Amino acid sequence: MSGLSGDKSIFTRRSAVQTLGALAAFGGLRPATVSADTIKVAAADGKKIKIGVPLTYGPFTQPWRRGCWRILSKLKELGAEVETIRGEPTKSSEQNAERQLLDRGIDVLIMGVQSSESATAYIADEAHRRGIKTVGFNALVKDSPAVIEDSWGTAVLMGYYVQDVLKRQGTIVQMSENKGLAADYDQQCDLLDLMTKWEPRMKMLPFMAGGTGTEDEIAKGRDQTLALFQSHPDPDSVNAIISWWWPNTLGAVQAIRRTNRQGVRVMNHYFSDQLLTEMARPDSPIEFSTDAPWHLIGDKVAELAVAQARGDDVPNRTYHVAVTSITKAEAAKTLEDIKSMDAQATEFLKAYGG
Repeated sequence: MSGLSGDKSIFTRRSAVQTLGALAAFGGLRPATVSADTIKVAAADGKKIKIGVPLTYGPFTQPWRRGCWRILSKLKELGAEVETIRGEPTKSSEQNAERQLLDRGIDVLIMGVQSSESATAYIADEAHRRGIKTVGFNALVKDSPAVIEDSWGTAVLMGYYVQDVLKRQGTIVQMSENKGLAADYDQQCDLLDLMTKWEPRMKMLPFMAGGTGTEDEIAKGRDQTLALFQSHPDPDSVNAIISWWWPNTLGAVQAIRRTNRQGVRVMNHYFSDQLLTEMARPDSPIEFSTDAPWHLIGDKVAELAVAQARGDDVPNRTYHVAVTSITKAEAAKTLEDIKSMDAQATEFLKAYGG
């Protein structure tokens, strides 16, 4: 998998699924999808192109911010002019920004991350009516190519890890941002539910809602976990918490420490510097984490957008990036890499509203 400069590997551990994906072309796309090598960025011909990019990440959505950084930096590298609107990590803000960008003289509109294909179909239709092409950034967009994380592959990788370490027995629970907020969370939860149903000695407790991007999701994760422990006081009544969003994970760890609860294993999805700092602690219950390489998604979305703007024949296909996973032993090294990326992203995005 490509690193920050495209020639350094950031993450050192990969499952078989991930390794197969990393062998595919186009920065780690899974071979099950159409090869992104078929998408070529046309040589610059003097034509000015402008790409619209909504920037609606928030303070907790560090992976999303990394993706936006790489979209903008890659667009600039490829000679495109960018038009941005800064917003908040909500569906309404995201769609408002996309609608406003249609009036900014753009050639291509990048759409994503939170809204579903059906929710933004009217925006895509209007863009296409005006001759503006569209591309999905970790979201499916009507009649458009898209680069997304492999939500199903992530759930399978997480599910098999949980089942293996628990020897396919015990009681587990899932937590993520509120249902209906983001399709990837819901897909991951649903698939892990299904995997658990097929294990007769395992039980899945009711889902714990971890809030939204505009509230304190660390506190929400802590409060939900404290309530879980209160309703399941026996030491062996909860064996693992699978948290699909890192602020919720940190909240769960706080609850474990506050109650001195023993024997609860914690698995996480999505990296952040705070998450990895905690995970690297020898006494931390976080033992495993998956992640989606949003920086790679950002690069590939930008390349698709430029290819569209320059008139290349870009098929409306969905591309996936490979799943990343680490164990506790790799958390410290991964933290160094994430801090480096986040520092670059923060500095670069200052010119675009932070």
